[in-house]
Amino acid sequence: MAYTRRNFLKTVAGGFAAMAAAPWSALGAERKVEWILGGGRFIDPENTSPKGFVFSQMNLHGGAPRLTDTEFMPHGVAIDPRHAQRVLLFEKIGPGCCEINLAAQKVTHTVPPQPGRWFYGHGAFSPDGKLLYSTETINDVQRGVIGVRDGATLDYIGEFPTFGENPHDCHLIDNGKTLVVTNGGGALGTRLAPCVTYVDIGSQRLLEKLELSSERFNTGHLTLSSRGDLVVVSAPRKGLSDKDLGAVSMRSGKAPLRTMTEPADVTARMYGEALSTVIHEATGIAAVTHPGGNMVTFWSMRTEKLIKTLALERARGVTLTLDGAKFIVTYANSTDLVQVSPRTLEILDNTRLTNTFLSGSHIFNWNRLTRAA
Repeated sequence: MAYTRRNFLKTVAGGFAAMAAAPWSALGAERKVEWILGGGRFIDPENTSPKGFVFSQMNLHGGAPRLTDTEFMPHGVAIDPRHAQRVLLFEKIGPGCCEINLAAQKVTHTVPPQPGRWFYGHGAFSPDGKLLYSTETINDVQRGVIGVRDGATLDYIGEFPTFGENPHDCHLIDNGKTLVVTNGGGALGTRLAPCVTYVDIGSQRLLEKLELSSERFNTGHLTLSSRGDLVVVSAPRKGLSDKDLGAVSMRSGKAPLRTMTEPADVTARMYGEALSTVIHEATGIAAVTHPGGNMVTFWSMRTEKLIKTLALERARGVTLTLDGAKFIVTYANSTDLVQVSPRTLEILDNTRLTNTFLSGSHIFNWNRLTRAA
């Protein structure tokens, strides 16, 4: 971004600035609030080195973003189901992990990785909040583990394998009994194949492993429907470049995981990573962002076919509104945010917000996630 955080905040209208300064828990009394969370990175022209990192809280219904400075680029989040204002942030491939208090807008605790390991981007609290799981890699062998920490103290208390290498995304299913993990694998040409694994947490056993049909893609992020339908989005394998193609793979029920190859004119534009994905349950439509292809693709989970593409510059994060009725997408260097109708798959009028600082890979609807918890 070509503006400073400080000068941007000075330009916000007086009413919005007052809203941003109001107590976090009291904002709902002033106006409708739906918090969209995510990481951001910006360059201050007055101090171009180093880049600045923030965690942004943006009200979907307008106002100034509430920004918390961080030491790393926030990627994935885990919300404490017992204390909804307590959020853990994870760095994508690095030592960064910290606890944020949303009400205070500050980092309240930093969490170091175990020696010789890095965090790999995502984590999840157990449904009762007593445990925190995080994807981690033992760096010298690229072996994937799920680190287990005490949910209250964040002390490290154990681990179990991901049954793959360089794990990234993870989602709890079956009331917290099973963890679904994407393992990115190793470089192209190695035997470290990307895969998606289903791991029983109680026994720490591998329940199922899914591999892609092409060796040129990793497994990056995933989303699951309530009935277990799976979407996996991929970047080019290590050893390739962001000029190579990413991919979208889908699985309905217990059918094989199938990578989309048609229509060829669309899959040929999936340069770099297919980044974020979410399923709209009512229509069975999966949305996927493609920043390198400057588009969002929409797929039918029933037919496993493309429905439509939406041109959006550097489309990045995608999630759903609180009521589940609309897609929310972030895009462009100006960190714009819009809502998209699942019926027309077009941007809805008067929903665009700009300068949200939500420039990271993902966005998270705090209201929706805490209601589910």
